[in-house]
Amino acid sequence: MLLLLWIMFIILPVILGAGVLTIVYSRKKECPFSFSDSYLLGIIVCIGMTEVVHAVGLFSKMSLSVTGLMLSVLVTIVSMLCIMINSHSYFKDKSRYPRRIVEGKASSIVFITFLMLVGVQALFIYCFQVPVTSGDIMLETVQSFLTEDGIYRVLPLTGMASEQGMPVRFTILCLPTLYALLAKGFGVEAQLMVCHIVPIVILSATYLAYYRLSATLFGKDRLDNRFVFLWIVAVLLMVSDGAVFLDGYSALHSGFSGVAIRNLVLVPYTICAALEGRWWKAVLCILAEACIAWTFLGCGVCVVITLGILILNKVSSGLRGFGKKEAQA
Repeated sequence: MLLLLWIMFIILPVILGAGVLTIVYSRKKECPFSFSDSYLLGIIVCIGMTEVVHAVGLFSKMSLSVTGLMLSVLVTIVSMLCIMINSHSYFKDKSRYPRRIVEGKASSIVFITFLMLVGVQALFIYCFQVPVTSGDIMLETVQSFLTEDGIYRVLPLTGMASEQGMPVRFTILCLPTLYALLAKGFGVEAQLMVCHIVPIVILSATYLAYYRLSATLFGKDRLDNRFVFLWIVAVLLMVSDGAVFLDGYSALHSGFSGVAIRNLVLVPYTICAALEGRWWKAVLCILAEACIAWTFLGCGVCVVITLGILILNKVSSGLRGFGKKEAQA
């Protein structure tokens, strides 16, 4: 079952994300398909589906078993639709999908050392790291869901019956339900799922997000620069784990938290989307953050980044227009 879980983590997001890309670009001649885009969008789609099922299970007092069955059915239906859409698009126009995910050659030394750094980080997370995030009760919450076979039936720290009073903005966050359903469905211990397996998945998504951002900053053909950029990111994550507010600490010690997923995955992908003018991707990142991070009414970091880049674009366009008028005068 553990092997099946890892296979699902690799394949399912790609299928869902590729389906989203195909739908969005169905009326255009070229579909900008990439593994990184597909995987990141697939993670966002998974968060969205989990949020829907979590909300139904939370407000209807549904058991965790029934909630898991509902999520399984929803994921199966959406995945089959995405496979049908992707297959139709592929056979209709094979040129929309590149034959290789990565083209060209990067510096072998940089690439090999980058892979070694990522391997060391993944090994540390899976075998050695112990979460010590102050104030975080993700693991206790997931364990309480599994024990009570329901969502927020008891208070995670006390074990007493949950009463009204917990903020709705907090209870609608879907990550505890997702982790509990994965642990229950695949027969994995909650601590292994939350503290070791999920952080490795988020670590992989982090490098895919920064890889996608490097394509925006340096161009898709500048693979050498892009892998140097990733190497720098990997080194910074290795050396910046001295405080809980640093991204390195999030990546190596608390990759399961909503804040870590936001900072490591959604923020760089939002920057990438906004710089490219793919505002629909930025909106999806904003919605995903609202589902996993406890921010004021969902108005978190991704909103600020999107609005900031949008304002800068408007100001830049205004200045260019003003400059042209002055030149014509």
